[in-house]
Amino acid sequence: GLWKSQQMIGFILGVGVAVLLIGCRPVPEYPDSNTMLAVAALCACFWVFEVVPVYITALLPILLLPLFEVTSSDIVAKAHWSWVSLLVVDICFVSTALERVGVARRLTLKVLLSSGVRRPGEFLACFMALSWLLSAFVNSIAIALLLTPFAV
Repeated sequence: GLWKSQQMIGFILGVGVAVLLIGCRPVPEYPDSNTMLAVAALCACFWVFEVVPVYITALLPILLLPLFEVTSSDIVAKAHWSWVSLLVVDICFVSTALERVGVARRLTLKVLLSSGVRRPGEFLACFMALSWLLSAFVNSIAIALLLTPFAV
């Protein structure tokens, strides 16, 4: 089949809950909030059950909110692409690029070979200095993931 059973369950559950929320209108005072709730529930089900990749799930509100006339595409785009969001995306791109070219491996080996580590304290100090240097440019979690294989 095209999908795993968990993906099919997530798709049916997400679409079913969205249709139910749009049809029942649980908040009659604010009709747009019902549609917004339906889009949020659909995205949550798609995310939890991994129906489609996460980056496609993240783009669903940009498509669905203007389609259901909850808000304009301009407002949705501004909310999704603020400077903070772009900063996070840029950090992911930089950390992926550094991982692909093997910067962490090269720097780790260079620092360890040039320092002539003889005691465990020196070894730890080298890794601390290296992670401090790299974390100036890359997300701290990515640095931990890059350096952990060398520390073990």
